[in-house]
Amino acid sequence: MSFTIVDRLHQHATSHPDGTAFRFLADAERAPQTLTYAQLWREAAEVAHLLSGLAAPGSRVMLLFPPGLAYIKAFYGCLLAGMVAVPLYPPRRNVKSDRIIKVAESCQARIALTTVSELATVQAAWDEQNGNGLALTLHAIDASHAMPAVDARAQQAGLAPCRSTDPAAVAFLQYTSGSTGTPKGVIVTHANIVANAQLLTSMAPTGPDDVFVNWVPAFHDLGLVMGVLVPVLLGAPSVLMAPASFVRDPVLWLRAISAYRGTRCGAPNFAYDLCVDQIADADLAALDLSSWRVAYNAAEPVRADTLARFSARFAACGFRPQTFFPSYGMAEATLAISGPAVDALPRVLNVERQALAEMRVCPLAQHDPAGTELVGCGAAPAPHAVRIVDPNSARTVAPGQVGEIWFSGPSVSPGYWGLDALSRATFGNALADQPDDTRRYLRTGDLGVQSEGELFIVGRMKDLIILRGRNYYPQDIELAAARAHPAVRAGHVAAFAVDDGGRERLVVVAELERTQFRSVDTQQVIGAIRQQVGRLFGLAPERVVLLRPYKMPMTSSGKIQRRQTRAMLVDDTLDTLAQSAPQQDAPVRAPATATEAALAAIWSAVLGRGPVGTDQNFFELGGDSLAAVEIAAQVERAFPDVALDPAHMHDYPTVETLARWLTLALAHAAIKAAPSSTMKTIAL
Repeated sequence: MSFTIVDRLHQHATSHPDGTAFRFLADAERAPQTLTYAQLWREAAEVAHLLSGLAAPGSRVMLLFPPGLAYIKAFYGCLLAGMVAVPLYPPRRNVKSDRIIKVAESCQARIALTTVSELATVQAAWDEQNGNGLALTLHAIDASHAMPAVDARAQQAGLAPCRSTDPAAVAFLQYTSGSTGTPKGVIVTHANIVANAQLLTSMAPTGPDDVFVNWVPAFHDLGLVMGVLVPVLLGAPSVLMAPASFVRDPVLWLRAISAYRGTRCGAPNFAYDLCVDQIADADLAALDLSSWRVAYNAAEPVRADTLARFSARFAACGFRPQTFFPSYGMAEATLAISGPAVDALPRVLNVERQALAEMRVCPLAQHDPAGTELVGCGAAPAPHAVRIVDPNSARTVAPGQVGEIWFSGPSVSPGYWGLDALSRATFGNALADQPDDTRRYLRTGDLGVQSEGELFIVGRMKDLIILRGRNYYPQDIELAAARAHPAVRAGHVAAFAVDDGGRERLVVVAELERTQFRSVDTQQVIGAIRQQVGRLFGLAPERVVLLRPYKMPMTSSGKIQRRQTRAMLVDDTLDTLAQSAPQQDAPVRAPATATEAALAAIWSAVLGRGPVGTDQNFFELGGDSLAAVEIAAQVERAFPDVALDPAHMHDYPTVETLARWLTLALAHAAIKAAPSSTMKTIAL
């Protein structure tokens, strides 16, 4: 008998209405906000009532929410109304982004929901970037109430019988994360959601006694499925917190797991590294992680040293190495594709690097320095199937050979919204050497190998760039770099990531115009590229390389050969005109005040560099949005009288300018404190 997540929510709201569906931990000082199943149903019904008066079922609704319960109500309101939810992150103040316009154009969305606090920012961003004059109906929802004005019919709906939802209907669109270029919306149906939840529970048996504790943003496929959808399907409580809260103080996540007895909790690989590096020894005694049964590690490459370091650091807190659940997935498969056996130590293969480059796996001894470690990501249980395929011939490869990962099963999306040709090429593939296999396979674009029935991820055949758990499409970064300076030749820029000692870093290679390359200030071009990419994406290239005209590796049809460019960069065979110098080798301007000295030390520690000059740009030094949050946290610890928003790094991108702001903020804090101090003296 088929069912949908709407059916499940209604079931929970009627059978145990007072059960807690969601808790949101705003910060360490405030009490958590909660939603019971009955409250979620009623308030989502109010949202659905509003939407039903605006558009027909099947209409797309953009959700532009910061982390919080208002987003949960809006998402389920879309499902109850038969609308298609389109989760997006709200635009940032003072940062131009035409992303919401491009997504609206892609899916023909004319309705958007946000919070009262974000309403003006969303409206301003829409008005500023809406060059095509698209109409938008924008409404605000807050966590404390569903709608500022909801008529009596919605209130009377209460727990009315659930309207049947077609499992084949589209539930939401998961859009790619690029801020420029053409976005792709992955279609996810109600049937996809249930099928992927069943796949997850067959890999790691789960039930209503489980507790999910997560901080991954809910507009990301990992955060949405594991934090918002699967818990409701299972009737298990979900504890959520803002990503910035975790990054600023990673111990808050582990404290929440400890306090709420979390069992299903996970994050991208970098988050576990952050816990090891940032949580103080003094915090360990208060943590009890013995309830944690499945620690999924997903959304970016899983690293064996991360698993080992985290297990060793938190063993005294009750964390067991077999709790780790390295898994593989992608939005085109709703989320999960494969995972290991529960309560088993993750498998790690040390394989020869050279053989791997030749698409072969040659196992080595565990610590042989000639090898690279691959972490096993389990298998895909039936009715799903994983195959390793030669991407050129569409034939399955021999055991021990590397090939493209193909995936089939009811979790696979029907395709990309409005992109029929791309959908057929990506989702509708047949195996050339197995005519009896009538399934159609998703081409993941990733390379892998199977060993003893377990999938090991080798690398990305496609050009998706994953840095600190976030996905970036190279064409978006390339377009931004090309627009940074008139000397850069449009269409002749390559962006990719390189592995630098276990951490992936962004590199941009740009060809210069024939008429300008002899006279242009190359360091000015490099600085412009770094600042433009940093402004638009919240990260800056670790390395910028400029090429002479006609030296960019291109295909015969005029396409950038990113993999070839990367290989030539590693081999030092690119015809390079200029490149960015290592920042720590450049002369730096020394701090002139104690405040500047304190900030420079913080920047140096967070960015992992030598002395930082007071005039050096944060983004040019390799800073990104995650580093900005870390710096803000350390500044607040060093100067407890001020509150530094990470977004200030865009406004004050050098130590010198930030020190000026900090000096004024400290003076303002002292003035505010003075009257109360005077009154206290008089009273005595």
